Amino acid sequence: MKSIGTFTRSVAAGALLLAMFLAGYAVAQDRDDAQAGAVYVMSNLAGGNTIVSFHRDAQGGLSPWEEVSTGGKGSGPGPLPPEFGNSGQSPLPLESQDSLVVSNDGRFLLAVNAGSNDISVLEITHDGLKLTDKASSGGIFPASIAYRHGLAYVVNLGGVPTLDSSPGTPTMTGFFLTKKGKLQPIPGSTRVTGDFGSAPADIVFSPDGRFLVLAERPTNLLDVFPVNDDGTVGAKVVTPSDNLTPFGMAFTRHGVLVVTESADQTPRFPFINASTTSTYRIRDDGTLETISRSVPDFQTAACWVRFSKNQHFAFVVNSPSGTVSSYSLTPDGELSLISAIAADTGGHTSAPIDEAITPNGKYLYVDAPHLGAPNIGEVRGWRVNEDGSLTPVSIVGGLPISFSGIVAF
Repeated sequence: MKSIGTFTRSVAAGALLLAMFLAGYAVAQDRDDAQAGAVYVMSNLAGGNTIVSFHRDAQGGLSPWEEVSTGGKGSGPGPLPPEFGNSGQSPLPLESQDSLVVSNDGRFLLAVNAGSNDISVLEITHDGLKLTDKASSGGIFPASIAYRHGLAYVVNLGGVPTLDSSPGTPTMTGFFLTKKGKLQPIPGSTRVTGDFGSAPADIVFSPDGRFLVLAERPTNLLDVFPVNDDGTVGAKVVTPSDNLTPFGMAFTRHGVLVVTESADQTPRFPFINASTTSTYRIRDDGTLETISRSVPDFQTAACWVRFSKNQHFAFVVNSPSGTVSSYSLTPDGELSLISAIAADTGGHTSAPIDEAITPNGKYLYVDAPHLGAPNIGEVRGWRVNEDGSLTPVSIVGGLPISFSGIVAF
């Protein structure tokens, strides 16, 4: 299989390491000692989307292994399609969290193909990734996927003419994922999620599966949809975001919703050093109750959020600042800043765009495309220490400026 940039590959050594990882995956989730694993990122190339795989050693170091086609096309590098009122402002139009996700059992990756309006499923096998299915996303420009125990929803920046008058009106569609990695569209699940240009950035399930939550960036809204027994969703309940531009979201095991707030003054132009993060709890009627309101990290454009394994710490990626901020988080959802700059991702031009933490909670990895030149994008890794501090462990490069999405084992 082809490699990206200057990547090299040792198939024999790679296969052995991946087999060791897969055999120990279930055990690794419950053990405190480090295990070898893998990290996956999405190239998101317009000419053909691919998943790039890395081996992770027990000390967090990464080495390239393979690149596998998703069977679809990515979105970049390039401007947004004209149906979304393209302003030509950004070479990275896939501005979302959860564009690449993993099934709960660790068997399948689900990836968006924004350029071909579909989503792909790839099985994680002893011999690497294997494409098992691809299906229409039910709209235009899929950006984010929510997954929980066989139920998946993909949100699209645009819809189809039979559903609304404008192709730039966001939609979402639901699927069942079979044990063989096949996608089964759910009849009646496609829904318009918001007004033209509301540009959803993330979609997630609540831990109990009762609700689906969507963040609308420019409209500063959080939408909560009740999930029905047949996989469809009910009428949405809308709550205004506590600050401008809600972006990335994640639920704790205690049902606390953590939302980053990029604080844009106009679309894609954030206020400098004005990023915040809020926490919420979902009431039974679908409304959101604020716990901690817009806690600042004094950085610019906080967009992605993940937790340590014990969920005592939350890590937020600030793209224009080129930093990762750390927060302390109580089980009740009280949030407080620990460090505005817990990690540097390579300077302002590194433009970090996504993050993932391994199931054992030992390592954090961030996508850093490095704006301005092709094929100098990096995945950077840190060890997560007991006090929530971060220690650098790995840098691998050679990725395209368009790359996005990340899953870590």
